[in-house]
Amino acid sequence: MSLDEEMQDIGVKIREAHRLEAEGNISEAVEMFDRISERLSELAQRATGTSLASVLKRRASQFANNAAVLRRQIAGAQDRLTTPEQQGVADLTLLRGPSVTAQLLKAFQSAQYRVLVATHQLHAVELAVDEAEHNEVSLNLLVLLNELHKGGVKIRVLTTPPAHLAGVSRWRQADALRCLSESGIEFRLCSRLHFNSILVDDTALWRGTAPLTAQGLAGLDDVIEFSASKWLISVYLDLFRSRWEQSDLSCMQCSEKICQRSFQPEDARRSFEYSGLS
Repeated sequence: MSLDEEMQDIGVKIREAHRLEAEGNISEAVEMFDRISERLSELAQRATGTSLASVLKRRASQFANNAAVLRRQIAGAQDRLTTPEQQGVADLTLLRGPSVTAQLLKAFQSAQYRVLVATHQLHAVELAVDEAEHNEVSLNLLVLLNELHKGGVKIRVLTTPPAHLAGVSRWRQADALRCLSESGIEFRLCSRLHFNSILVDDTALWRGTAPLTAQGLAGLDDVIEFSASKWLISVYLDLFRSRWEQSDLSCMQCSEKICQRSFQPEDARRSFEYSGLS
């Protein structure tokens, strides 16, 4: 079969694949797009050394991408068909006010081997909880993380560089990072970090719009979610891992690369600088 005949036949297959997609036969359309991509790749090999080769390769990649998009649609449809119990939504608790700190403390105290913290802001705030008989328990957040670290719990913190915050928040953030540095707790700075979550032993998730500041931990303005949902935990675990390893899409688009520099903790209230590659 000549190249022209091959291209004509592929054109027929492309129209057939789009028809299948329009009629809702997604699985069949995926298979068709895969076959089209494979044939275009084969033709590109035959056309090596000509200007047509790059065009055929690009088209092959486009149809492979079409198939991948449709596969995600199939996966999404399957997720939507599952019940809330299967998705883990039933394991989600909404927190506000004092219950925010109470649940967070409970989660920290149950930690056995790993705590992953992602927060836009991290301050050395006191956590206060009214327990039975109105006895108040007060703990410093950074002290608590340090105690867990000394006890053998692996702590990793993702947070915003101080220079990206304004006013007093800038100095409090620098002080918190100095404390983490002195404690030997692993942390990385990310200029594009806008989510707040805490994963404890990959079995519990604390997440919300509130950062780990006095206002946020008091539960005054934000509703915080606490969940044991395996589905949600896996989503945030992947998000944390990709941002920590600098493989997230946001990382690829970032030009600052602050995550690759070392925070200098000396005299945090007067200056904070980034220098050298870590």
